[in-house]
Amino acid sequence: MLMRVHNLLLTITLSLLAVSAVRAGEGVDVAAVTLESADSTDLFYDITDISRQIEEQTTRQLQERWAATLQNPVIGVELSQSGIHRDSLRFVNPLDSLYPRNENGILMLPPPSNMTFSLAGMTFRDTLFYNPLFLPMIFTGKILPRDLSFYSVDEEPYRGLLIPKEQTFAPALQHADFVRDVRRNYYRNYPDRIRYSVASFDTIPRVESDDAIVRETFNPFRELIKTETTYSLNAPGIEVATIARKYWIHEGEHSFQFAQNYFSNNWHKGGTSNLNFNSYQVIKANYQKDKMRFNNTLEWRLSLFNAPDDTVRNYRIGNDQIRYYSDFGFDSFVKRWSYSMNLEVKSQLFNNFNSNSDDLRSAFLAPLYVNAGVGLKYDLDKKSKSVRYRSVRLALSLSPVSINYKYVGNDAVDVKRYGIPEDRRSLLDIGSTITSILKYNFNRYVSWDSRFTYFTSYENVVSEFENSLNMALSNAFSTRVYVNVRYDDGVPADPDFKYWQVNQTLSFGLNYKW
Repeated sequence: MLMRVHNLLLTITLSLLAVSAVRAGEGVDVAAVTLESADSTDLFYDITDISRQIEEQTTRQLQERWAATLQNPVIGVELSQSGIHRDSLRFVNPLDSLYPRNENGILMLPPPSNMTFSLAGMTFRDTLFYNPLFLPMIFTGKILPRDLSFYSVDEEPYRGLLIPKEQTFAPALQHADFVRDVRRNYYRNYPDRIRYSVASFDTIPRVESDDAIVRETFNPFRELIKTETTYSLNAPGIEVATIARKYWIHEGEHSFQFAQNYFSNNWHKGGTSNLNFNSYQVIKANYQKDKMRFNNTLEWRLSLFNAPDDTVRNYRIGNDQIRYYSDFGFDSFVKRWSYSMNLEVKSQLFNNFNSNSDDLRSAFLAPLYVNAGVGLKYDLDKKSKSVRYRSVRLALSLSPVSINYKYVGNDAVDVKRYGIPEDRRSLLDIGSTITSILKYNFNRYVSWDSRFTYFTSYENVVSEFENSLNMALSNAFSTRVYVNVRYDDGVPADPDFKYWQVNQTLSFGLNYKW
């Protein structure tokens, strides 16, 4: 840009020199006297003083217009040129005969669509100049400065020696940059006070892109920081789709792990401390609609272990349990509380024998436990706000009226081991039940599952407390510590553990959740 201005000024200088040479040929005597008396420095400034030359050109045009007015007067009366002084002449704007002016002296023009004639004769006096700083603030989307560059500015020490900076467009450009800086600072400091945007006006023309400037300057960062088109804010068309509500939620967990087990001598299903293979499968199907809830859980635990001290068989079954738990309820008028009915059924699938013997200790439906009750249920599901993935889920069921049913369906199984009289195959107790299911996630990889049940017939007490600590090493591998403590005073007491029974498992292997 500066190179173009420099070439323009050089062309004007050469043209003025040529005009001076022509005039010198017409008046040799006057030019000779002038050249002899003028100083070379004054001649240089006369040539490069652009403002003075523009002023002389404007004065010459006015003189020619006055001369034309004297030769062809508007009123049609012949006047002597020597009888009218130039200062007494009044220039009449041709637009005054076409359009009226308001009280401020501004021409009142018709709309542009109705203008079919030429506006010949209009000068700068007919143009309204305004200061952008005093207009309403309109957001244009351009916040970056005009001369933004990531390269160092090359200093030119000889710039401005030929033509003073004040006689170029530099002051106007500085003023324009000042206006832009004021508006840009206003955008940043008072965004809440800006009420207008170019997107609000339909008549604003399209903002041209800066591709030409990018090609000329080859600034690769300009395209990276350039804003999008400021007025194109039309929202894209969106097809509305109705998503059907899902009332059933299914989830499951499957694990196959190697484990180390410990069983007390009086464990109600028997067992031997050893190394074994442990399998854990659980499937959940929960339903919720409005105030109704229906939760279902099916769980199966199986552990197989080697039996080096067993002379009858090479392997034995340590823990074999299949359990179904369900609760159905309606939300009450108190938050997190509901009226509920719960049902728990558990048994085993395979036969289990005593060590070095063919005596059957337990089998399918031998024993069978059924517990059902009616009462209230409290649900809590809370997530931590400070630690990510930390959450707690609690389900507490209080059944003041419940039944506990035991049944042994195999004649070869000793019924006294399960607290049933010898002459009977089943036992029904009526009492109260408390069930608590807790799941606490410490983080994304460590969780604690706990289950506590307590039943009392006001004569005997049966209680279980299961705890499982799961530590995930990856998405597929995990370590689990399982401890189940059981208390039953309806069975014969053990010399060492009395009415307490313990089952502990430490396992490592594959784990999958969905």
